[in-house]
Amino acid sequence: MTVAVVEPPKLPAVLEHRSHGRIRVRVPRQSRTEGALRRVRKQLESHAAVSRVTMNPRSGSILVEGDDTDLLHSALQEVVSLFEQAGPGTTGSAGVDAAVNAVKRVDEKIGEMTGRRVSLRWLVPGAFIAVGIRQLFAQGFTVGTVPWYVVMYYGVDSFLKLYPEHAPRPGPQLRVVTGAGASRAGG
Repeated sequence: MTVAVVEPPKLPAVLEHRSHGRIRVRVPRQSRTEGALRRVRKQLESHAAVSRVTMNPRSGSILVEGDDTDLLHSALQEVVSLFEQAGPGTTGSAGVDAAVNAVKRVDEKIGEMTGRRVSLRWLVPGAFIAVGIRQLFAQGFTVGTVPWYVVMYYGVDSFLKLYPEHAPRPGPQLRVVTGAGASRAGG
């Protein structure tokens, strides 16, 4: 007689944050049971890529830390059904990201030189907005070579790119993460 071992289904979890050496996921309220969370913690702690697991059963937050973020992602996928938020806020242009990172690096250097009194993260959007206001006063509401509202748009847009934590967030749309980065629409 053979006995089939039935593993419990994977816990659903939404990817909330991913940075170097850290990934945070959140288990939906309806899926949070003490036994399931304990099982997830035990499996994650036994994974070679995971150096630390921090879990909050009340909020459903699971933070895993380790040296290799990609291996942490794989470890999570072995234990939970991982969903990522899809939408305009999660897909960035490589050129925009490179420009924003360059401004941040230069900003860090200028901050070190000025004792943190000057910041490009404020200066760049402020300069666009100042030029937009100047264009508005010089040309009025007429459309010139570069209309005032376009320059104002670049000011606000650059601020939101440099301070993404202040950008409006769309409602969550989930997509299932499968295999090596492939995904399909989830619902």
